[in-house]
Amino acid sequence: MSSQRIDNLRLQPSGRGNKLIPILLIWGVAFSLLVTFVWYENGLGDAIKGFYLVPWIIFAGVAVLAPTAWLTYKGKFDPFHPLIFAAWSYVFPAFVIGGIIIAFDWVNPFFMSFIDDPKSQLPLSLVYVGVGFIGLSVGFALPIGRYIAEKLEPRLPKWDWEPNQVWIPGILLLFAGIGVNLFGFVQGIMGFQRLTEVGIFDASLYFLLTLLSEGTMLLWLAVFTTKEKRGIYYIVFALLLLMLPLRMALLGSRSSLLISIFPIAMAFQYSGRKLKWQYTAALGVILLLAVAIGVTYGTSFRNIKGSEARMDAGDYIGQIGATIDYLSNEDPEILVKNSAQALADRVENLSSLAVVVANYERLAPYEESYGLENNIINDTLTSFIPRFVWNDKPPTSDARAYSDLYFNYGENSFAISPFGDLVRNFGPLGVPLGMLLLGIYLRFIYAGLIDTPHPALWKKVAYFPLLTLVSYEAFYATIFPSIVRTVFILAVSLFLVNLIAKQIRKSRAS
Repeated sequence: MSSQRIDNLRLQPSGRGNKLIPILLIWGVAFSLLVTFVWYENGLGDAIKGFYLVPWIIFAGVAVLAPTAWLTYKGKFDPFHPLIFAAWSYVFPAFVIGGIIIAFDWVNPFFMSFIDDPKSQLPLSLVYVGVGFIGLSVGFALPIGRYIAEKLEPRLPKWDWEPNQVWIPGILLLFAGIGVNLFGFVQGIMGFQRLTEVGIFDASLYFLLTLLSEGTMLLWLAVFTTKEKRGIYYIVFALLLLMLPLRMALLGSRSSLLISIFPIAMAFQYSGRKLKWQYTAALGVILLLAVAIGVTYGTSFRNIKGSEARMDAGDYIGQIGATIDYLSNEDPEILVKNSAQALADRVENLSSLAVVVANYERLAPYEESYGLENNIINDTLTSFIPRFVWNDKPPTSDARAYSDLYFNYGENSFAISPFGDLVRNFGPLGVPLGMLLLGIYLRFIYAGLIDTPHPALWKKVAYFPLLTLVSYEAFYATIFPSIVRTVFILAVSLFLVNLIAKQIRKSRAS
């Protein structure tokens, strides 16, 4: 099997079908504007409480979806292209669809009362999202990221693994990640529970979960690229499938099943297979099912457990059994209704961002006492010092402290997003500039690991955690420190994988 053929990642233009998509998008925007005008002129706007949001929703939607339309037009559509992944995995649902949810008054979170002037601050929040995503796109389009990747390319390892050489190291990575998960679960820092005090090794445990991402991605790539379907192939395939419901059950998260589908889809995409429309449609259906199942289970689990209070492992597992029993006996209509409301509440994060936009200037004098002042700079400067070296290192991006200050409720972690974190730290100008810097990073990893003349299996494995560590729901401040820690774990673990793969190659050659 030719590794060059296996690692061929470039998609061919799909012809006129792709060229129609941006045209349809343009006509869709024009039609939406027309409907908006007619609706307004005929005095029908009162039918929607948040009708004033419609033009700003359209602006943000166009800004967020423009890269997807352009890449599709150029025949370079890739669901895991950084700009497409950012748009569809979080930004578009959370803020554009979230804006529609608010406009139709489908949710009414208690913290809406913290937004003094919704008719100006909600639109302003959508402007920050649109301008921020434009900044992200500009940063990606600049040649800086590709230039750095091309200069670094000759210094990267020349590891060349075949699928039949990575079964054992992939399984070792997977079980190491499972072990970290279980240890963190017993310690009470993983799953739907939390400790009141931060331990000196808690952050290290969290980042060691990269091992689980690596192992999962490596094994799925081997599954999709191998031609030799022997016993170990079926064992690994069954193990990977078994991990999906088990991880969802233990984490109790509404998004865990959806997130678990991502490495499968990415491995399929980067295994050299052509992305046919049938596969895209199937992926869409699978993702919708993952969202529906995850929201239903996660909502029920959290309602039954009641809080994030830590409990013994046996009692925690008992909550899983109680959740399954509840789902088996509850009226399906009630489940659908509760899950739909929970999904709307979970998807919509425009209101959370608007709370920051409305209050960051007024609350700025109090941020120091909560450990939040200048958290982007402080996190970057202190990230290189491990907590076990600096025991009293302050948690500068403390989600609970942020929730306590901005939402007057520290028992939950409310979404802030990079847009909110940047405007808190640097004001409005910081949003496009900070997102531009993030776009340069995304171009660097995409050009160096995926869109490269020298593709390799290890690069695809490394790309997944380096892409997904960028959370568009959390603090901007945590992104670049997370990059440093993740790169270190990737370097050590992939070096060990290469040693094992070399030994397997030698043993088979002798």
